[in-house]
Amino acid sequence: MPDPQQKRKRGCLFYGGLTGVILLFVLLLGAYFGIHYARGLVNQLTDKQPMQLPTVHLPDVQMFQLHDRVETFRESVRDGETVAPLELSADELNALIETDPSMTILKNHLFVAITNNELRAQVSFPAEDLGMVQLRGRYINAEGIFNVGLTNGQLQISAAYLTAKGRPIPRNIMREVVRENLADRFNSDPRSAAGLKRLQAIEVKNGKLVIVPKK
Repeated sequence: MPDPQQKRKRGCLFYGGLTGVILLFVLLLGAYFGIHYARGLVNQLTDKQPMQLPTVHLPDVQMFQLHDRVETFRESVRDGETVAPLELSADELNALIETDPSMTILKNHLFVAITNNELRAQVSFPAEDLGMVQLRGRYINAEGIFNVGLTNGQLQISAAYLTAKGRPIPRNIMREVVRENLADRFNSDPRSAAGLKRLQAIEVKNGKLVIVPKK
């Protein structure tokens, strides 16, 4: 049987892009928190303790099958072969975050949930990891609802709703955040852009993240 560690090293190039998108969101969120630092919102937007996030652990056989399925899809799309859409449940996405070396930076900091056609994410990062040295020792604990799609070969990810410490993000900050396509930097990367051109659609549907290749 192929070594699943080898599969992970090859496959991370495909779903590793998700890591970049999520980190970009976290950094953007941190930037807005930092901008409003002088406005007395530190206690409202940050916390003294990290948020305890749920974890998902799949059986070894199921994990191997997951990595193998992702790798098979990636290689088929790359080689122009016919392949069924890749469907990933929230448990599978969380399991990848827990086990894949390319996602180590997100382990214990991100948890996703999918309900019907809605993607939610919980994040908990030390403020200093986001460049806010003045908030060292505090944490950005946030939760949001995100829109995900593919338009004209461009990945689109936007925040529809965000809360920090269980409270809605102030409207003046949300007005700026909702305008951002969190995947812009991912789209501008030539290698990522080439991969996206081979896809027909990316959507959250019926409780799963669905990635549809072009026929």
